[in-house]
Amino acid sequence: MNWGFSFLHMKQKWSNILLIAGSGQNSGKTTFICRLLESLSDYRPITVKISRHFYEPTPGLKALVDEENYQLFEETNLETRKDSSRYLQHGATRSFYIQARDQQLQLAFMALLPYLEAEQPILIESAAMHHIIDAGLFILIIREDGEQKPSTEINKKVADLLIYSDGQQYSPTPDHLIFDSEWKIKS
Repeated sequence: MNWGFSFLHMKQKWSNILLIAGSGQNSGKTTFICRLLESLSDYRPITVKISRHFYEPTPGLKALVDEENYQLFEETNLETRKDSSRYLQHGATRSFYIQARDQQLQLAFMALLPYLEAEQPILIESAAMHHIIDAGLFILIIREDGEQKPSTEINKKVADLLIYSDGQQYSPTPDHLIFDSEWKIKS
C-alpha cells in the first residue's frame, strides 16, 4: 500500500531533548542554557552546540569524528569562554560540539547518538536541528532589539515556546521549563 510518504524520512521523537535556537547572534541562547543547566544538576545534563561554520579546534576539544563535511568533538576544557566550555562550567556532565554542513547534519547527529542517554536531559543549541529531529521542546529565543536571521519567521511558526530577551533577561524565564524524563513547559 502506498501511503504517499516514506517511513525512512519521518523524524524520531526525542522527548528528552530541548532544542534551542535564536533569532540571531547575541540573542542570549548560551546565557539561557547556562541558567537552565544550573537547575538540572541532579539529572546529569548533556549539551550540544552545533555550528555550520568550520573553525580550527581549540585546545580541549577532543575529536570523536572527523569527516570532510562534519566533525564531532567533546569539550574537555572548563577554562575557556567558548559556549561548549561554559556549559561544563554551569553543570553539564558532558558537552559536545558539532561542525556540520546542513546536508550532513543528520549524519553528524547519528555519530553523536552513542554518547547520548535517553534518561538524561539533552540541550542542543541549533537552528537547523528541528528539521532533523522532533525534540521534546523547541524554543526560540528572540532578541527584541537585535538583527533577526531570515529563518526567524519560519522558526516562530514551529517553535513550542517563544522567549523574548535583551540578552540577559528572559520572558518567560528559564524556570518555566521543567525536565522530568521529558521536557515540559510550566503552566
